[in-house]
Amino acid sequence: MQCPKCPGTLESKTYGRKITIHRCSECAGLWCKPEILLLMKKEWMSEAVLDSGDPRVGQEYNKVDEINCPECGVRMDKASDERQTHIWYETCPEGHGMFFDAGEFTDLKYDTFMDRLRDIVRGRRPDE
Repeated sequence: MQCPKCPGTLESKTYGRKITIHRCSECAGLWCKPEILLLMKKEWMSEAVLDSGDPRVGQEYNKVDEINCPECGVRMDKASDERQTHIWYETCPEGHGMFFDAGEFTDLKYDTFMDRLRDIVRGRRPDE
């Protein structure tokens, strides 16, 4: 599959027996199913293996938010996490998956005091 944000290719990556996602070969963004995201959040060290991209690169690609689903081609919806509103990602309106820029899954997995401050400064995504 083609990465929705850059010229890279989404390559299959696994963690354990139940988790398979796609990571971009260039920007290291992550494409996963919503149910897999829940499993990833529970697995110890999944972020270190799966979200191995540079968060600074992820911040730059986060600005690219008009993207199409790599599976069905439909324009993806812009979303932010309910609990950590500073985390902005894209989701397929048909339910095919979610796209996280490099570093976003790691940030999502760990809810810290600094995240509360980021939520105040950045806030909820304006296009929701």
